[in-house]
Amino acid sequence: MKNIAVVFGGKSVEHDISIITGLQVVSTLKEKYNIIPIYISRDGVWLTGDKLLLPDSFKNFCITKTWECYLKPHSKFLFIKKLLKTKIIKLDSIILCLHGVNGEDGSIQGFLDLTQIPYVSSGVLGSAVTMDKAVQKMLFLQNGIKTPRFLFFYENEYKTKKSKILEKIKKELGETVVVKPDRAGSSIGVKVCSSKKEIVEAIDLALYYDNKVIVEEKIDDFREINIACFGRNDEINLSCLEEVISSGGLLSFEQKYISSEETTRIVDVRLDEKTENEIKEIAQKAFYISELSGVCRMDFFVTKNGEVLLNEINSIPGSMANYLFKDISFFEMLEKLMQYGVNRFVERQNLTYLYKSDALLCFEKDYGKMKK
Repeated sequence: MKNIAVVFGGKSVEHDISIITGLQVVSTLKEKYNIIPIYISRDGVWLTGDKLLLPDSFKNFCITKTWECYLKPHSKFLFIKKLLKTKIIKLDSIILCLHGVNGEDGSIQGFLDLTQIPYVSSGVLGSAVTMDKAVQKMLFLQNGIKTPRFLFFYENEYKTKKSKILEKIKKELGETVVVKPDRAGSSIGVKVCSSKKEIVEAIDLALYYDNKVIVEEKIDDFREINIACFGRNDEINLSCLEEVISSGGLLSFEQKYISSEETTRIVDVRLDEKTENEIKEIAQKAFYISELSGVCRMDFFVTKNGEVLLNEINSIPGSMANYLFKDISFFEMLEKLMQYGVNRFVERQNLTYLYKSDALLCFEKDYGKMKK
């Protein structure tokens, strides 16, 4: 039986949502695979233990009956620090169920690239690009993909050029805007603003979560349409479309994950053929140019004039967006995702990383002259 590590939690404001995603994956795979949970605590400690397979363990979490664990570069093994000795388990694959910074931004992906373990997720580039909303939108525009107008700035820049930045926001984006932390998710720290006072307060809030802020134009009278994709390179599987309808306009964290009273999700919504095809074509193009792999969810706006705007991409969506794939079970999707991870790992292993040269010999000669 293969050993599959499921990594969830993380030092991120989306910690709780990551736990939910991780436990859903665990529940789906546990009958066929030996699942090793790796829970990353809120302060970044890696823990494992069978109690981490149970939802009740996280209500009032304590570390009893768990053990610290770690991975090593150029190793296939998980090392578990027991009382008297370190237990070693060979891992066949890792499924990343982390959301937000320190998990969805390329940081852990870079570390896993140094191990000998295949993993399910986009790589460093795809993860980093999609986590940074401003960089992602610039990539959209360079490739002819429409997105709401935006601008961004850094904390130190805002401190010294506050008046100029506020003037630029009003001039380029209008009276009503959306202020966001540039590298955060789940609508945390996001505010819709219609006055200078509100914008200043929203920027201060956004800077609490990130030192880079993005401000977008507020799109009115639009339909929010989501689509999920999984695959890698040009092998891209598309989900059905979902429409999200909220009586309050912008979806809050609570509306997304806690209360369903004000939010309606229409899965497998039908649009006119032209719009539906345009969304699917853009999704495939964005997946490819962003160097994504694994599963992602893309959030679109369809304006009252029929214009299709790609707002953002989530490279590890909550619940792996499995509910949007009507023609494949969650179990089958996860198995395919693990195979994509293995294929990418094998391709990387087949690359040549050695190059013989006389650089060191020349340096040795020059170094000897320098010492004289």
